[in-house]
Parts: sequence; structure tokens; C-alpha cells
Amino acid sequence: MLTRLRHLWLALVSLPGLLVSRRQRRLLADMRALCRRLPAILQTPLPEALTALTPNKPSNQYTIPPAATRRLADLAALLERHSPLGLCLRRSLVRYHYLRRLDEPVVLNFGAKFVASEADRDITGHAWLTLNGRPYHELDENWRGFTVMFTWPKED
Repeated sequence: MLTRLRHLWLALVSLPGLLVSRRQRRLLADMRALCRRLPAILQTPLPEALTALTPNKPSNQYTIPPAATRRLADLAALLERHSPLGLCLRRSLVRYHYLRRLDEPVVLNFGAKFVASEADRDITGHAWLTLNGRPYHELDENWRGFTVMFTWPKED
């Protein structure tokens, strides 16, 4: 229930900008298109896919600040819920691509942890961003307890 309220809040907070800004509407459309392409992009080896998602140089063709860009990326990932990819993966990859275009040095993290089930232990995964070594707009409950298995890019 709380998650649904957060999603509704995200839509409500994003709506005024979308109503008045053609740039925000175009950016959201581009982000949704990227969400739909992600399954095909991820058919390649992960380093190759992430290299394709990493912009060569900063570009703010939409002139939208990082906070609004992040909210729109979250909304785009949420709206593409029929994707075979999980929400956290869609959100993290779209955030990563568009925030890197704004020259924000965010880093992708992929983690895993054991979760107890009735019969056995299962493994679950999560993807999130960090900025300057700290989780970037990620609730503690979403990333705590995960062991980071892979980060991108390696140089940061």
C-alpha cells in the first residue's frame, strides 16, 4: 500500500511540469522509449550493454535539472510496468543514462542477498545508483543487506 502511495505521489509531483513543459513531455517520451528498448540492449554482455547506456559526453538537450530528470526517469520506469525487467532495474538504468547525460557521476550497483522462504533460501537482486559513494535517492530498506556484485562504471 505504501509503495502505491509513493507511486501516486510521484505522478502527482511530476504532473505540473509535464502539463506546462514540452521539454519534460519529450524527455518522458524518450525515457519510456529507452525502457522499452532495455530488454534488447540487455541481450548483449553486461559490460557491452552498459557501455551503450553510458553517454560519451554530457548533453542537456532538454535543459531539465537533475532532480526533475530523476523524477521523470522514475515515472517512465513505473509507467512501463509490462516490461520483463523489474522496476528497480528499469529505474536504475534510465536514471543512470539520463543523469550521466547531465554530467552527474552516478554509479550503477547490482546487488544480491539471500531471503528466507518456507522451504529454502532464495536469492533476490536489486539495482540502485550511488553518487559520491552514497545511495542516490534510494530508501535504505531497498538497498541495505544487499552485497554489491557489480558496479558500473569501474573508473569512478
